[in-house]
Amino acid sequence: EGNSLNFIPKKVCENHEILGKIVVLLVGHERKVQLVTDRDHFIRTLSLKPLLFEIPGFLTDDECRLIIHLAQMKGLQRSQILPTEEYEEAMSTMQVSQLDLFQLLDQNRDGHLQLREVLAQTRLGNGWWMTPESIQEMYTAIKADPDGDGVLSLQEFSNMDLRDFHKYMRSHKAESSELVRNSHHTWLYQGEGAHHVMRAIRQRVLRLTRLSPEIVELSEPLQVVRYGEGGHYHAHVDSGPVYPETICSHTKLVANESVPFETSCRQVSPNWGLPSIPRPGTPMTQAQPCTVGMPLGMGPGDCLVIPVSPREHPQLGTCSVAPLPYSYMTVLFYLNNVTGGGETVFPVADNRTYDEMSLIQDDVDLRDTRRHCDKGNLRVKPRQGTAVFWYNYLPDGQGWVGDVDDYSLHGGCLVTRGTKWIANNWINVDPSRARQALFQQEMARLAREGGAESQPEWALDRAYRDTRVEL
Repeated sequence: EGNSLNFIPKKVCENHEILGKIVVLLVGHERKVQLVTDRDHFIRTLSLKPLLFEIPGFLTDDECRLIIHLAQMKGLQRSQILPTEEYEEAMSTMQVSQLDLFQLLDQNRDGHLQLREVLAQTRLGNGWWMTPESIQEMYTAIKADPDGDGVLSLQEFSNMDLRDFHKYMRSHKAESSELVRNSHHTWLYQGEGAHHVMRAIRQRVLRLTRLSPEIVELSEPLQVVRYGEGGHYHAHVDSGPVYPETICSHTKLVANESVPFETSCRQVSPNWGLPSIPRPGTPMTQAQPCTVGMPLGMGPGDCLVIPVSPREHPQLGTCSVAPLPYSYMTVLFYLNNVTGGGETVFPVADNRTYDEMSLIQDDVDLRDTRRHCDKGNLRVKPRQGTAVFWYNYLPDGQGWVGDVDDYSLHGGCLVTRGTKWIANNWINVDPSRARQALFQQEMARLAREGGAESQPEWALDRAYRDTRVEL
C-alpha cells in the first residue's frame, strides 16, 4: 500500500529539473499529507486516466468566503470563449477551397457530411455550442440541405455560399444557454505582496504539487468563477498539443529561436478532444481538423495552423491563435456547496481506450454538460473547501511535458439550483526545458531591475498581459 501513491522527485541532479508527478496504482487509495502545520489532509485518487485526485478540506470555510469576497470586490466579467470582435478578421484570413474543407470534415471518407461529423469537429467562432437541432436550423436558414435529410453531399456542400453562413452567424444572437460557457470570472494575484491568505494558498499548492517554487510562483493568477443558476461549461481540455513549429505565449519574452507561430498554449478552444490532431506536415488529404469550425465557423482559436503545417499548406493562410500558457496541471477549488447540479464531469475518465468519435453516439454528446452530464464516467460533487487536481499532459519519458492526456476532458455540469463558486490554479510549464529556465531567469531579472516597477506583480503581468483572454 505504501507504493500506491508516491511523488516522483522534482530533481534528479543539480542542474536537471524534472516535473514532479504523483505515481499511483489504485483508484480510491488515500494518503495523508502535511500541507499546513495545524491539520492533516488526505489525497484520494479518483481516476488513473487522467491522474485525478481529491483533497477534502484543502481550503477552510473562511478562506473560501474570503476568495469570493475578494473576487466580488474586484468585479467579475462574463467569461467569453472567443473574442467575437476578431471573428470577421479571422474569417477574412482563410484562403482554402470548399473541397479542402469538405475533405477535412468528412471523417469516414464516404463523400457525405453526417451531423455527427459536423458536431465532432465544429465549434463556432462566436462561442455558440452546436447541437443537431441548431445545425439543422442553420442548414434550413441558408438553404444548405435542400432535401432536408441532415446530410450534406459534396455537391450540396459545394453549392453552399459561405457568405450566407457568415451572414447567418452575424444575425444569430445566442442565448446564454447556447454558449460553450455560461459564467463570470475574475483574476486574483497570489504573488509577493498579495493578501496573506492568497499567499498561503499558493504555498499550499506548492507543497501539494512538489514542483519548483519558480514554476508555481510564475504561473497564472488565481481565476475565480461564478456560475449562476443555468450556468455550465461544456467539456474541454485545459491545454493544447506541443508542436516544434510554435512557441508558447507566456515564455515568448525570452524565446530567441526563430519559429513562425505563437501557439495557444493552455488552449481549451481549439482542442475539445475531437478529433485526433495530426502532427504538422500531415498531408491535407489525411489531416483532421482540431474542432476547426469550418465551414461552420472560423474563430481565432479554430485554426488550421495547429493541425496542418502552414509551411506545407500556405493556401490555408494563418489566423490569430488566442495566446494562453501551457497548463501542466489544473488545481480546482470548490468555494461553496451547490444546492443543485454543478458537478465537474470527466466524461471518459478511466475508459479502456479513447476514441474521439465515440464521444458522440446517436443522440448523446458526452461533451454536452447541459444535457448529458449524467452519462459521463466520473462526476465530482462540489463541496466547499474541497480541491481536485489533475495532470493535463502525459510524461515524455524524460521528466518533462509529453502529449496531451485526452482523458483529461472535463466540464462543468448545469447548475440547476443556486450559485456555484470555484477557483482555478493553472500551473504553467513551457514544453521546452531551456525556454522555461530562461523565462524564470528573465522574470527574476525584471523583478530585480525594474526600479519602481520591479514588483513581482508587474513582472508577472508583463508575461501574461496578452494571455487573459478566457477561452
